Amino acid sequence: MKPIQSMRSATDDTPYVVQYHMYDPQLPGVFEKIKLLIQSAAGPIQVEHIGSSSIPGVGGRNVLDIAIPAAEAKQLEIKRALYELGFEDSPFPHYLPLLVGEVAYESKTYQILLYVVMPKSSVFEAWLKFRDYMRGHPEEACAYDATKRDAIATGRVKGDDYQRAKDPFLSAISAKLHG
Repeated sequence: MKPIQSMRSATDDTPYVVQYHMYDPQLPGVFEKIKLLIQSAAGPIQVEHIGSSSIPGVGGRNVLDIAIPAAEAKQLEIKRALYELGFEDSPFPHYLPLLVGEVAYESKTYQILLYVVMPKSSVFEAWLKFRDYMRGHPEEACAYDATKRDAIATGRVKGDDYQRAKDPFLSAISAKLHG
């Protein structure tokens, strides 16, 4: 059995509905487990925990977002190693190539969204800048958590609606980071 399993919701025909989950303090341990699995299969590559699950105290969809920055010449080799672990191409429409999977950790199952991206891409650099800023500004992280909870509480539970509800907050943080 492969260490990364198929994402059950990826094969489910029901519409995707966003559910809010409080921050799970096990997330850093889950990420470290996945990072070690990836590095054991693909070599000593950079593996970054990004997204809400990488920010202590910020809840969300309870999905681990992971990015692997790699030169284009190495990406296919890395993806082959990821497929061997059990990751699969995402069936979800997305603006970036995306691999998905699930991992068991201490009797819970965690969904993973994994991106293999160019190291100097603006998207990758923005993810790291946002993560690092939020980790260093707990009051902003708390406000982001509240924004996410409010979006769901007001009925914005479909994927696109949820993202649009977060956009004003994310735009304000982006302006701070780039202004």
